[in-house]
Amino acid sequence: MNIDDAGLKVVRYDASDTLRQADEIKAVYLAAHLRQQDNPWYHPAKFWERLQELYAPIPDFELVAGWLDGRIVGYAFGTPHRRPQEVRDTAAHVFPALAAEAADAPVYIFREFSVHPDHQGQGYGRKIHDASLSERPERLAYLLVRAENPARSLYTSWGWQPIGQDQPFADWPMMDAMAKQLP
Repeated sequence: MNIDDAGLKVVRYDASDTLRQADEIKAVYLAAHLRQQDNPWYHPAKFWERLQELYAPIPDFELVAGWLDGRIVGYAFGTPHRRPQEVRDTAAHVFPALAAEAADAPVYIFREFSVHPDHQGQGYGRKIHDASLSERPERLAYLLVRAENPARSLYTSWGWQPIGQDQPFADWPMMDAMAKQLP
């Protein structure tokens, strides 16, 4: 746990501890995705189903949450990628140094990142983002983001680079794929 000068407490959770935070996490998710509620993919129940059934069971799942005055203001979670070679092959044209690494070297998927709208634009998202990546053992991180999502420009300013597009599930929209080398 880490508390910064603005009083933001950053806490890391494994899968079981994450699932115990369901109400708080779903509330932030809904507030951050309110404009997408006409698309069933973005419904909080569908989000929680993905988290609970697809992501949390993956070994090394981790969620990082930012707490302010006893409430979650945002979170980020991810897992190691199950098919790292696909991501590395796609990212190699942007990150030539990857060619020297093993094709199956691990890749981290930055799966979900949300900050409650009441707390956006105050630097909390950046702190949660950075904390979620700061202790990862992987050297490459990967994410998918909607092209029209305002967070896309933030990702770019935080060092993420576009590497292509992907639609990992039939009911997902087409997403921009981005990658970032980790220290």
